Amino acid sequence: MTLEATPFTPSDEQRVRSEYLDRREAAEYCRVPMSTFDSLRRRDQIPHPDAEMGKHMLWKRSTLDDFLEAGGTRVSRP
Repeated sequence: MTLEATPFTPSDEQRVRSEYLDRREAAEYCRVPMSTFDSLRRRDQIPHPDAEMGKHMLWKRSTLDDFLEAGGTRVSRP
């Protein structure tokens, strides 16, 4: 009997999980405490979530990358 190695392909759930960050992960990614992240979110100073799963807000890494590259909260928002 021979075993063939099959390439690892992440499941849909794993792929979605890596694409999106929850509040805690997004705050960590932005290097701010979660309380600060929540405060900024309530004041519309960070991008709106890209998706919601039930009551959970989810952000794409690319959305946060764009936000941070543009200066984050240092840039005045309209």
